[in-house]
Amino acid sequence: MIHSCSEERKIMIIWSLCLIFALSNSILLVTASPSKHLCLPDQRDALWEFKNEFYVDSSHSDEWFLDKTEKWRYNTDCCSWDGVSCDPKTGKIVELDLEDSALNGPLRSNSSLFRLQYLQKLSLSSNNFSGILPDSIGNLKYLSHLWCSNCNLHGEIPSSLGNLSYLAVLNLSYNHFTSEGPNLQLVLPKLRSLISIDLGYNQFKGIPLKISSTLHFSSPMIDTLTLSSCNISEFPKFLENQTELWYLDISANQIEGQLPEGFGRLPGLWYVNIEDTCGGGGEEEATKEEQDEEKEEKEQVLSWIAAAIAYAPGVVCGLTIAYIRTS
Repeated sequence: MIHSCSEERKIMIIWSLCLIFALSNSILLVTASPSKHLCLPDQRDALWEFKNEFYVDSSHSDEWFLDKTEKWRYNTDCCSWDGVSCDPKTGKIVELDLEDSALNGPLRSNSSLFRLQYLQKLSLSSNNFSGILPDSIGNLKYLSHLWCSNCNLHGEIPSSLGNLSYLAVLNLSYNHFTSEGPNLQLVLPKLRSLISIDLGYNQFKGIPLKISSTLHFSSPMIDTLTLSSCNISEFPKFLENQTELWYLDISANQIEGQLPEGFGRLPGLWYVNIEDTCGGGGEEEATKEEQDEEKEEKEQVLSWIAAAIAYAPGVVCGLTIAYIRTS
């Protein structure tokens, strides 16, 4: 009887050891197996090539800041790279945020960036591309947000932007675009999804832009518009129909004429900047008639500003009351 119990104990010990060995071996195999990368190989390669198209200004970085592309590692999942976001189901890159990444060099028309066909949001602001914005930007047909502010871009705004039917946010401010306006007349009416436009501080060269007489937006949903320092010479009359507009900056232009009457009837407008907007006159002393006209124009401007200022407290009070009632 004692011998039998001893044998059974040995068998149990052996089985226990075998089970422990099998489990530990399985754990080791699972641990050793490389995890599957979400990022698609062609997307990773396009990103890596794009990184190598530019040199990074080392003086831009310090111990607290490391440029995003400098932290990329080729053999890792590119969906985990800084500034990169992928569709969790398909692995396709849908967002690329390389703002302020110290990238230096031209953005070429054959850049591998344009192989990322499924991009929806692209931010390249505050880099030094020192060249044109190539027509190839129009190939990113799913793009809904494009930020290329302060990129040292020049030349004309590419007409291919008109191909981006999903584009809702467009920011090309603080560059050196020299388009005289025809491309704007062609591009903006095609962008039916636009809600926010910032073309400020480009100082378009040539004839002052007469954008108000011919330009129109197909999208009735524009809520923010910045055209500061764009060499505009007329008040944008087309804005009378932009009922969703709440932010307007047309400061630092050389605008002549009167404010359109419809401006005062825009229901949502609460921020307006028209500082340094009125164009300067000649050196000759103004006649009494001219002085009266100037006074009338200033009064119209002041009444418009007063209406905009008066509207804002109402919005704040309304929101406060709504909050109290729902609390």
